[in-house]
Amino acid sequence: MLFTKFFARILFIAAILFNITNGADPNYMLSLVNQERQKNRLSTLALDSRLNRAAQLHTDYMASIKKLTHDDRSGSLEDRVKAQGYNWSAVAENIAKGQVNETEAMKSWMNSSRHRQNILGPNYKHLGVGYSNNGNYWTQDFGTPA
Repeated sequence: MLFTKFFARILFIAAILFNITNGADPNYMLSLVNQERQKNRLSTLALDSRLNRAAQLHTDYMASIKKLTHDDRSGSLEDRVKAQGYNWSAVAENIAKGQVNETEAMKSWMNSSRHRQNILGPNYKHLGVGYSNNGNYWTQDFGTPA
């Protein structure tokens, strides 16, 4: 059990480093989300490692099939987040393809009423971010713990 947790943390750190060296920084995406939330007098979100894992795994899946989708072989968003150990009372997801950086992805989402609603969801507490430079796929997973 201890080895499994250690191995999972190593994989998570490797995924973050991979993302940063390939043009994506979850902390920068978080800052862009929180800027929008602050403009609307909403509380800021915090990154959550479980949501980051769920978002990254889903992003990698979309890149592998070269298609945007909210479902994958692991199931729905709700299933994928729970599989990473995040027991939620609310979850939402934004996905995108083709934007070359966080600013472009955020601009695209903020120009879409459904995606904007997720970013400005007043009850969310946490954010997870995934990115693949194989087609520039992006995922944001929002959550509120149970």
